[in-house]
Amino acid sequence: MTLNATTLDQRIGDAFVYTFPLHDVARTRWRLTQQEATRGKPPNRLHHSRHLLDDRARQVTMPNNDTLYSSAWLDLSDAPVTLAMPDMGDRYYSVALLDAFTNNFACLGPRTNGPGAHTFVIAGPAHHASAAKALPVGATLVRAPCNDVWLLTRTLIDGEHDAPAVHALQEQMQLQASTREPERFVTTPDESSPAAYLSLVNEALARNGVPAEEQFMVDGWADLGIRGGSLDAWSTLDPQVRDAWTRLWPALRHRLEHPPKGSIRRSGPKGSWLSGTDHIGNFGKDYVYRAYIALVGLGALERAEAIYATAQVDGDGQAFDGGHRYRLHVPANMPVDAFWSLSMYEFEPDGRRFFTANPIRRYAIGDRTPGLIRNADGSLDIAIQHAQPEAGTANWLPAPAGRFSMALRYYHPQADLIEHRFVMADTERVAG
Repeated sequence: MTLNATTLDQRIGDAFVYTFPLHDVARTRWRLTQQEATRGKPPNRLHHSRHLLDDRARQVTMPNNDTLYSSAWLDLSDAPVTLAMPDMGDRYYSVALLDAFTNNFACLGPRTNGPGAHTFVIAGPAHHASAAKALPVGATLVRAPCNDVWLLTRTLIDGEHDAPAVHALQEQMQLQASTREPERFVTTPDESSPAAYLSLVNEALARNGVPAEEQFMVDGWADLGIRGGSLDAWSTLDPQVRDAWTRLWPALRHRLEHPPKGSIRRSGPKGSWLSGTDHIGNFGKDYVYRAYIALVGLGALERAEAIYATAQVDGDGQAFDGGHRYRLHVPANMPVDAFWSLSMYEFEPDGRRFFTANPIRRYAIGDRTPGLIRNADGSLDIAIQHAQPEAGTANWLPAPAGRFSMALRYYHPQADLIEHRFVMADTERVAG
């Protein structure tokens, strides 16, 4: 049977966009729990980062340098897990719970649960009712929509000198889970192959399913190889479908590198800052935006917890390049209740972004950076460039030699930010 090529290409594009976050979560989970170099980090156990991330970190795109992560890849298919968080005092922390498609179905912490110690019971779909009946006194039930869940805790750290205090708090975090060995992925991720892509997607679908209202859409892609549990779907595809996947494969990922039209909010006097839509972190039916964020900012929080604004161009619309010098003016009173920071990223060929090596090992600058030189009114001018500024390093955010982007993070944003009234200055290119 000969299929309409234009329609086939569009359907494959739609199927790829829908499933890419599912694949990227499964790929990241496999790397962190099963790949040779990271053995010893099995699911259903908390694993603590003990050091701030630097330019060598290449596991999750657009990492931050403000918090230490404590993470766990949960397998809820057998039984619920119990998470006990200690009293963190006035220190910022959050516990994001992401489903298999990257939605934050819960964000735990002082903003949502108040101060003090807390106990949470996290239950998968098959155990919602039984967990509610057996809930320990004082515990909070969290209903997960799927079995594979990424638990990602961020705990504020004020530099390496603060590490012992954060480590002590991390040791008090407790995760209790079933004694059954968690299910391992059979498929080995291989992003160069559409056959391997389909295999991993189908394995993840079998483990997690899809929302009931989306099942008809996924079922409609069965002839394209999207079939939950079918790890060898490639070999059964119509040759024309296989040819189309192979032909389109190099371009499918590339299309995700650019913000989708209409789904990115521009801010700044000239619109150089790009921030997420109000539904970032809980994407609903916006599958294109969900896929884009999975590529450029996997694990992004919902806006009520933190707002991210990114920039790849200066105020004149010219792409950032380390061959030039830039300045960013930051007002004295940023509209946040926790903290803010500005991070620097270099680009990988596949579009992912990571910290860049620099002589002072500074990957972000913000309100907690020691030694900042402020203006008389309390505002701040940040020097953004590759070479060390003549004025010194106090306000310097080092840039790579070539193309770069920046991310401005606002934690516990105030109403002016959430309601889009605050306007951040554009980055200015400095002459000379």
